[in-house]
Amino acid sequence: MILPTNVPSRVADTAGLVAVVAIALFARFHAITVPVIWYDEAYSLLLAEGSPAYIWATTARDVHPPLYYVLLHFWMLLFGNGVLAARSLSALADVGTLLLCIKLMSLVTTRKATWIAALLLALLPISVRYSQEVRMYTLLGFWLMGATVALVCWVKAPDQKRYPILYVLLMTAAFYTHYFAALCVLVHWLFCWRVSNVRGSVLPVRAWIVANGAIVVLYLPWLPDFIDQLLRMDGLEWIPPLTWPTALTFVWQLVMMGDSASYSFLWRALPWVMIVVCAAAVLLKARHERPFSVLLVGYFFVPVLSVFLVSLIVPVFNARYLVFAAAALPLIVALALDAWSQRHAALAAVAMVFVLLAEAHGLSAVYAQTDEMNGTSIRKDARLDAVVAGLGREVRPGDEIIVDNLYWYLPFTYYNSTGIQPRLYAFKTPTGTLWGTAEYGGWALIPRPLDSILFDDFSTLKLNAKRIWWVTGNARPEHDALFPKQWKPVLTLKEGDSEARLFILEPTPELAPNRIIRRGEW
Repeated sequence: MILPTNVPSRVADTAGLVAVVAIALFARFHAITVPVIWYDEAYSLLLAEGSPAYIWATTARDVHPPLYYVLLHFWMLLFGNGVLAARSLSALADVGTLLLCIKLMSLVTTRKATWIAALLLALLPISVRYSQEVRMYTLLGFWLMGATVALVCWVKAPDQKRYPILYVLLMTAAFYTHYFAALCVLVHWLFCWRVSNVRGSVLPVRAWIVANGAIVVLYLPWLPDFIDQLLRMDGLEWIPPLTWPTALTFVWQLVMMGDSASYSFLWRALPWVMIVVCAAAVLLKARHERPFSVLLVGYFFVPVLSVFLVSLIVPVFNARYLVFAAAALPLIVALALDAWSQRHAALAAVAMVFVLLAEAHGLSAVYAQTDEMNGTSIRKDARLDAVVAGLGREVRPGDEIIVDNLYWYLPFTYYNSTGIQPRLYAFKTPTGTLWGTAEYGGWALIPRPLDSILFDDFSTLKLNAKRIWWVTGNARPEHDALFPKQWKPVLTLKEGDSEARLFILEPTPELAPNRIIRRGEW
């Protein structure tokens, strides 16, 4: 960021801060309500409607800790459960991470590098993408970056007691938000080892051990549930095995995002090469700066490489789990550009423009919903919100609603304003067992008694209504053969990939056979 030389630095920094925050807010709130609420977000919203005790008990039967859902519960009490209100928690958490990154950079590097990093992070596509989703990934980044700032402040002022307390509280919050917080612990231990190796024992070993022990003690209430989740390993089967193309194009995925098929593999691997070159430039800086360089470089590379290695045994690699680590990419690039600008100002300027263009490309993919992240195609194409709105205008008292598949049941429940409790059709696998389990994950959110909601065999289905709505977010033609012969299709509300089909159990003259109505005709 170029500032006039006659403007006092404090005023210039304030103006820069306001500008960067404004850019970050615009990038994160632009089109934030456009994507439809999908399964993962609906799970968050429906779970957060319960009490904190209910959230704790239910999350124990999922794959994540409970803190995000508890905070979302109170957030919705204040601001409501609308799409904008719910997603704004993630967006504001990500802006908070930006502010913490600015603070971190101001502690360890130059003013120029700080503002370069701030601008690049404000526009980082992967951060924008997950700041627009009702999930915990940006909140995890906020806690971990806050803990990292507290750790650096502790190193610089080891006699101050507030910094270790802040560190313990922030890291504990991170562990109660997502288990990948453990990867940041590796970064912090590496940093403390480097600080001790270069400067002598800045942080007393005893104090550091006590701080980490305090985190463990504060985490003990959740530990039995964590162990149970770990032993069960339920809910991770959707993650595909890690491949070398996926690993080598990971940085492209974070920055350039969608439309990868139209580019060659070598071109998509180039961002990895560039970030490695930047990291090497950062690590080769002066010896007294190296511990902080290790911290910033390690903040990205240690979690990413750790997940890569673990995924060779158990597939756990997914970009959204590493959003917190991606925040270090702009910091590393900013440090490298700052170092190069001292000798090759023109080259550094060209590189800066290149990075900004790459981020612009990634942002366009986010807003066009072509970013290829998990769930994006559903958020774009499954216009279940529009279908449910149309159903609300067509439904009559006494109608029955059946939702095809749990994956659409939770989003339908979120959007449903008909006052009718929907039924759920759970299809059987080829082995004859039900898909999923009624005790874990989204199944735990289905109202009880389960027998009154769930069915898997049309021959056993007992309905009191003569009008039945069949709702799906992904029409399955093979299900047509399952419908009883007395079900007569008379109306279809369709938008995107979603549809609501009305069946009657006996002919009625007022409805023409199987009319298809799209949203513009409702």
